Amino acid sequence: MTAAGVTVRVRRRWNAPDVIEVPVDVLWNFHFRNDAGGVCGAFPRAFLFAHAWCDHLTTGALGHYCREGPPPHDLLACILPNDNPTPLYESLRAKARSVHG
Repeated sequence: MTAAGVTVRVRRRWNAPDVIEVPVDVLWNFHFRNDAGGVCGAFPRAFLFAHAWCDHLTTGALGHYCREGPPPHDLLACILPNDNPTPLYESLRAKARSVHG
């Protein structure tokens, strides 16, 4: 379980240099993914991801500026164990496993 007011550090991609902090409660659909989709290649391993609406993040967060039309837009955020405290990461990882077995 995560408490209200807890933030998590996320990236747009697993290897992106920019990291932002977002409230855990704006993220949903925690899941593991090993395929980038689009023209990107496969990830070196599965990473934990979650979705967030762009209007719950600061402008420009995760490299998003709402150029694709009016908000909100569904953004993917990558959650890495090295960016977050172990207990927090493990609780989010457990959410992904509980939903996707």
